[in-house]
Amino acid sequence: MNNVSDYYELIDEDARFSRNSRKIEFYTTNHVMESMLPGRSTILDVGAGTGAYSFHYAERGHEVVAVDLTPKHIQYISQKCQDTGVPIHAHLANATDLSRFDTSLFDVVFCFGPMYHLTSENDRNSCISECLRVLKPGGILAIAYINKFSVLPMLATRDKKFIRDSVIHKVINEGVIHAGDEDCFWTDAYFTSPPEIEALMQDYDVSLVDHVGTNGISHTIQEHVDGLSDAEFHSWMNYHYQTCRESSILGMSTHGLIICRKN
Repeated sequence: MNNVSDYYELIDEDARFSRNSRKIEFYTTNHVMESMLPGRSTILDVGAGTGAYSFHYAERGHEVVAVDLTPKHIQYISQKCQDTGVPIHAHLANATDLSRFDTSLFDVVFCFGPMYHLTSENDRNSCISECLRVLKPGGILAIAYINKFSVLPMLATRDKKFIRDSVIHKVINEGVIHAGDEDCFWTDAYFTSPPEIEALMQDYDVSLVDHVGTNGISHTIQEHVDGLSDAEFHSWMNYHYQTCRESSILGMSTHGLIICRKN
């Protein structure tokens, strides 16, 4: 996972939700999650980044613990907690090893970043198993993933030199790219699909609660979405909320969110 940590040390992750086209993922995730959280929950935010979700829920009275692989992110969260007085416990940790936490400790586990950087099947299974281990029976596990079918449309608008057969094969058939490879357009990454992520979760003792496309095609057509007026963006969000569970749109959404309850 050094490639992933090194990558995030170099970028401004805190700016991730700075544009309307990017905020849609954040708005939709919260729109879905807030409807099912108990009044005051204990939340573990795995792969918290700079804490966008951690601060959102801590500010609303939930007890939040944030972990991330990148030292810069944990330092950022800790400093922001000091500056704002928002109480979040932040720890450096790998999503595949949550051994610092007791079993059945949290009401909710967010896994919004790790899954799409775990290129090893064993690591993905370890991540899910660890998230479920620290989750209370009846608790909610929410996992974000990147849809493989959205990648080439996105590349067509961002970096056309990667529109070639070898990249298509890696994304669609292998679902994995590695930093340093000729066909790598990001860092170590894993791409899946809505049916594949549902099939994966069937291997665990969970019940499916919800499955949504958190940004639809907004990430792909970001310049057009960012150009909407406030009123137009409000209507776009209305459209998005009404259609984010539609299977055809879920199949093209850049980011997906699968939510399960631990049996």
